[in-house]
Amino acid sequence: MFGISVCCKQLICNNYTIHYNMISFEKVSLTYPTGTIFENLTFSVQAGSKVCITGHSGTGKSSVLKIIQGYVKPQNGIVRVGGMKLGVDTVKDIRSKMAYVPQNINLPVSNGDELTRMLNVASKRKDIELLMGQLGLEKEMFVRPFDEMSGGQKQRVVIAVCLSLDRDIVLLDEPTSSLDDEAILKLLKVVSGLKDKTVVSASHNQAWMKSVDELVAL
Repeated sequence: MFGISVCCKQLICNNYTIHYNMISFEKVSLTYPTGTIFENLTFSVQAGSKVCITGHSGTGKSSVLKIIQGYVKPQNGIVRVGGMKLGVDTVKDIRSKMAYVPQNINLPVSNGDELTRMLNVASKRKDIELLMGQLGLEKEMFVRPFDEMSGGQKQRVVIAVCLSLDRDIVLLDEPTSSLDDEAILKLLKVVSGLKDKTVVSASHNQAWMKSVDELVAL
């Protein structure tokens, strides 16, 4: 697009700030054998903004996040991420821009240390421990077995590791599902501090919904 990468958060030109869409859905429809999930879904996410996909259970919140990653293919419509139309030829590059934390965290590793090795971010342990502290976790939780943690503790360790990937886009599926009110507030503070990241979440938590820049209701 005129030689300008739309992956940039903004362009300063003649004292005007021009914002770009990092993610856009254009008349996207998704149908499963059990029925239609949504039709003609259209929305855009500006680079650097915090957007929450919200709606009742079964309306397709998690499916939207999976579509963005190319793991679910809609029947109709166009999805663009970072200026690229999502498709077979671009999906690998698009996924490389993202960090994703699913709602149900079932991982083939036993603790945070093993997770960093699987994701090739073992060198970022200090950054991860700093993030864990901001999320209300002690450093020793990094090596504690996941099966000895509560769901909320495990969720926060995984979030800290994924944020250390330093990707342009962060996708969070029901990030508060296992957290108490205090932990939610700490997570909100961390996410609000991600000034140069585009964050798309799926949630129906009221505190979370009030904290984002924009809501997309399904």
